[in-house]
Amino acid sequence: MTAILCYGDSNTWGYTASTQERMGRWERWPGVLQRALGEDVHVIEEGLNGRTTAFDRPFDLDRNGFAYLPTSLSTHAPLDAVVISLGTNDLFLPGVNAHHVANGAMGLVDLVRRSGAGPRGGAPLVLVLIPPPFADLGDRRLEARDAEEESRRFSEAFRAIAAREPDELGGVELLDLGELIASSPIDGIHFEVADHRVIGSAVAGRLRGLLDLD
Repeated sequence: MTAILCYGDSNTWGYTASTQERMGRWERWPGVLQRALGEDVHVIEEGLNGRTTAFDRPFDLDRNGFAYLPTSLSTHAPLDAVVISLGTNDLFLPGVNAHHVANGAMGLVDLVRRSGAGPRGGAPLVLVLIPPPFADLGDRRLEARDAEEESRRFSEAFRAIAAREPDELGGVELLDLGELIASSPIDGIHFEVADHRVIGSAVAGRLRGLLDLD
């Protein structure tokens, strides 16, 4: 059976800005992905609110995505693919910009490729979802300072760093969510149910080709 790990933050966990609750299993994008790919594929959800690519958060040290990823890979191995959807929370940390976020994400790609967590001890395929630009953050601007502006540089930064050392990383597959959806106008960073449907369908389409799924 094909196994796919979805490794992300609250936008993978399924936080809904309009209700401040978790949406249902089949509403959040990993669930949409599962239904789109069918029963012969096992989609594993690893979404955690507040998770970063590779940065520690004060008083929330378990939110460092780089620190926990090896455990997750070992727990669920063998994996055919890992979908990484992180970066939003990084911009709420002091001094972190879009370039740092992209570097953190590509560090996760490198970790997966070197993990031996794929079939027969090989490397899982990796698909990186580029976060969309933030919408209006409202009162959170005081907390995040230049986050809105920096988020508009996500696409450029991710693409530039992914292309920098393609031979070392084995090539990086990217899916730019900013071309598909917009962040919720309610809080500026989360996605609504309709957006999750779009994401799940887009990820399914990409993985079908990359994994040669019928």
